[in-house]
Amino acid sequence: MKKFIILLISAMMVLSLAACGDKTGKEDNNDNPYADYKVAMISDTVGTDQFILQAKNRLEALAAEYGFHHTIIECSNTDDWQQKSRNACEAGYDLIVGVGWVAAAPLSQLADEFPDVEFGVIDTVAANERIMSINFNTTDGCYVLGVMIATAFPDDTVFGYIGNFQQQSNFEYKYGFMEGVKSVNPDAKFITAYADTYSDTQATYNKAVEVAAALGDNGHFIMGSVANSANAGIYQYALERGETGNKIYTSGLSVDQTTADNPYILTGLTKNTAIAMETIVKDFLEDGKITPGKTTLGVNEDAFCVVGVNFEANYLNAEIMTKEVIDAGKKAAQDLKDGKVELPYVMEDDYKE
Repeated sequence: MKKFIILLISAMMVLSLAACGDKTGKEDNNDNPYADYKVAMISDTVGTDQFILQAKNRLEALAAEYGFHHTIIECSNTDDWQQKSRNACEAGYDLIVGVGWVAAAPLSQLADEFPDVEFGVIDTVAANERIMSINFNTTDGCYVLGVMIATAFPDDTVFGYIGNFQQQSNFEYKYGFMEGVKSVNPDAKFITAYADTYSDTQATYNKAVEVAAALGDNGHFIMGSVANSANAGIYQYALERGETGNKIYTSGLSVDQTTADNPYILTGLTKNTAIAMETIVKDFLEDGKITPGKTTLGVNEDAFCVVGVNFEANYLNAEIMTKEVIDAGKKAAQDLKDGKVELPYVMEDDYKE
């Protein structure tokens, strides 16, 4: 009996040691199924750009929560995007998420070359069907903005719009804005211009001068969807006009740009890239694969938001953005959520001003 007990204890010790030996290397990761994953975010230079910072901060929070490896790769030009995206693939990253419209082309090419790497893009739609693309329902948000602006300027008969290029993405901004205005003022007319740039603030300034001249005394608002930074040309023109007493108002883009320093920026449209990043990463973490194709987020998901409606503005020009105006925007957003207003996807050729 004593011999049996000794043999039993010896056997248990062997099993215990064997079990301890299995708790090394890869087996350690059984406690955390995400520990071996490597996720890279690629974007333009982060700096203080909230559009990029939202995505960066959310990725860092998710990495801390789930315990996967991550890195942030910043690019200063198109060549950087090409080379650094390739470097991330060759370095063995499992998921690469590109933030911004520049991401679509280089990641579409790499998705064919690196079939073991998963890819996602934010604020654009990639041509490669392997990629998960998160874009924003800009039409709905612009509709809400249009309702607010038409309510804020009930006596205006003409409204302005400046986009970057004559392309479908800009048309969706313009179409939503126009439909929102016309839901309040069915007889409204519109002056449209394109700056033919994503970055040239002088070009947007010049277009603002042209559009304002065309508005004359019949309109006091110009919506801009050129780019987060390039819209600054419109903001500058509005500020200069305001200082002369001949006021023109406008709206911000991508982040809340309302400020007491420029009370002529009344509201704006913001893109919640944090929600987009979370959508891609959590989809990937389920089984190490992403769901390819396009996912559109908008007002319903608090992803494409209107300043003053989805959240309070940094600065409120209460003289123009009255409670009536804010309430009109909130009702428009709720009507969209409830399905009382439906804005179909249309191409520019299908819709005439």
